[in-house]
Amino acid sequence: MKKVLVNSLFIYLGFLVIVILFFVFGLKYQHHLQEEARTTFQPITSIVFSVLFPIFFGLLFGLLRLFELLRKSGDWKINWIKLCILGLPALYVSLFPVLFWSGLSISYDDLPLGFLLITSGTTPHTISGLIFGFLLFYVIERKTKES
Repeated sequence: MKKVLVNSLFIYLGFLVIVILFFVFGLKYQHHLQEEARTTFQPITSIVFSVLFPIFFGLLFGLLRLFELLRKSGDWKINWIKLCILGLPALYVSLFPVLFWSGLSISYDDLPLGFLLITSGTTPHTISGLIFGFLLFYVIERKTKES
């Protein structure tokens, strides 16, 4: 029993180190991209990274769920209801800055919640990106076959 507890402790501590390193290096790279955007007046690279970074961070948090599912046996299923109801709105909110800065001739007033999302700062995009990334592994299920 103690061996399992010690193994779990080392697994979670190792995972914590990976999460911290990913966070620190991601923030440093984001700062570098923001500085580059200030000097070149080309913000799109910085904006795309600021949208994708929370999604990948959410994926990293959901990775533990994937490892848990890999230990089980059975058929793989996707919970489409959860993905559509929670995932699509989170994806929309997290990708909104890219839509706004993409150069498309779309007015943000024409898009649902456009004015609110463009004037509310980066918090909704970051939180939605984390939710969407995390949710990508939590919509996957493993159903065991019953005899």
